[in-house]
Amino acid sequence: MTMSAQRHMDLSDPAPPFQVRTSGMVRNMPYHSTPGTKEGDIMLTVFLGGKGIYHNSKGNFRICRGMVGLVSPEDPGLLTTVPENPYVHLYCRFRGSYAVFLTKKILKARNRRFFEYENFAKIAEIIKRMGHRSPSDLPFEMGRRELLLAEALLVLSGNLQEASLKNISSSSLRYYLEGRISKPTDLAEMADHFSVSKATLCRQSRKCLGTTIQKYHEQIKMEWAKELLKFGLFPIKDVAKKLGYSDPLYFSRVFKEHSGKSPSEWMESSSTRGI
Repeated sequence: MTMSAQRHMDLSDPAPPFQVRTSGMVRNMPYHSTPGTKEGDIMLTVFLGGKGIYHNSKGNFRICRGMVGLVSPEDPGLLTTVPENPYVHLYCRFRGSYAVFLTKKILKARNRRFFEYENFAKIAEIIKRMGHRSPSDLPFEMGRRELLLAEALLVLSGNLQEASLKNISSSSLRYYLEGRISKPTDLAEMADHFSVSKATLCRQSRKCLGTTIQKYHEQIKMEWAKELLKFGLFPIKDVAKKLGYSDPLYFSRVFKEHSGKSPSEWMESSSTRGI
């Protein structure tokens, strides 16, 4: 072997610490579904709008705007959009020794594959700069996309202290309350989740939301009620029950306060408009 060939082999043998296989954006696809990841890679996603569901052996997890996903090859699961409100998300599928290390560190601290992230717009901006890259072989050396991937993972791993403190923010509050859409608002349970007193929870939440937790939770419930009612798939009493209202009459009264119409009027007008 010549000295030149030896030098070439020495330079090309080590795999780069970050390797991007594919990147891009998913939007305007109401029936989109995809494996959580594939080919032994890791998938990074950031959600800009709409809703989706992630399924794996541990269950189903709802996805919404402001969330970041990191799915490793073990039990990759399936990501699907909600046809009535399809998600918009940026993605990057990757591998690499240090990329794997940072991913494991992030997932250990977050304790979930999809999590709300206050600075999700920063991660979105980084992935967007990668542009579209069709699935292909992994690169043999670091390039622009690999540097951007490194930046995204370092940003995520650098904010782990914030995650452990469960900071109260508009996105974390909405995520918590949407996860309890079928339950009454329980301030004591919520304060315990955020590791603060009820007084602190209420004070900080009003700063973030501009209203009380109870009113904000009610607003979220009414948003969901409109979606459920417009398709006419469930009786009004069932919609009320799904949203935590044991009394359909009280639910109807609250719904009319928010929408200006009774649930039956909303269903009828939605059907007339062909929504």
